Amino acid sequence: MPNSFLFKKMENLHCDYRHPSYYLERKLINEIKRGVEKQALETLDIINSTERATLADNPLRSLKNSLIASCALFSRAAVEANVHPEDVFSQSDVFILEIEKFNNIKELQSFEYHMVRTFIKMINQERIRSYSLPITRMINYIHEHITEKISLNQLAQLTQKSAAYLSAEFKNEVGLNVTEYIQLKKIETSKDFLELTNMSIHEIAMLFNFCNTAYYASVFKKHMGMTPSVYRSKRNL
Repeated sequence: MPNSFLFKKMENLHCDYRHPSYYLERKLINEIKRGVEKQALETLDIINSTERATLADNPLRSLKNSLIASCALFSRAAVEANVHPEDVFSQSDVFILEIEKFNNIKELQSFEYHMVRTFIKMINQERIRSYSLPITRMINYIHEHITEKISLNQLAQLTQKSAAYLSAEFKNEVGLNVTEYIQLKKIETSKDFLELTNMSIHEIAMLFNFCNTAYYASVFKKHMGMTPSVYRSKRNL
């Protein structure tokens, strides 16, 4: 199946998901954790183009409640992305106080985008503190191009370092070799497609640029301890 077709299908997934709002929420959280701002803001655009749940009789109060809930989700994503919990929860407290000050719905809606940008900035700053600049650039590129085929030579060109140096340094800093890390992130991201879409396992394998379904299943089992079909059946009980 041509990858262009799969990407078109992926763009329209929010129309076809079994639980669209839940899928979009999961997608946004995943993108925040990966630190990919452009993709996260695009997903938030889609979320805000749909009708939010009513959480209070007053529309402003309802939106405030919704953003406070969003702030909690964004905070959890940041903690899971290894930002220090104290830093995350301090920022979360500031945001909740700010939310309560708003008296204008449009300004409040814009503030949600500010929260996403801020948490992603915290995640990316933590990555910079944890890894050297070349390795940080590699990780960011992998996260931003997770469905694409990524080679060590591509990453070497990106960082202007030799492939041999990057391979050794990546293993030293991250604890996995480059291929293992790419595969792990592809598998982690593909889980949402198994849980929340009606895409076939073959389509998901092709979307994430695995050479065939059997290889995708093998890599999935290596990291998750079960095949994609077993994982899907367990999650859909």
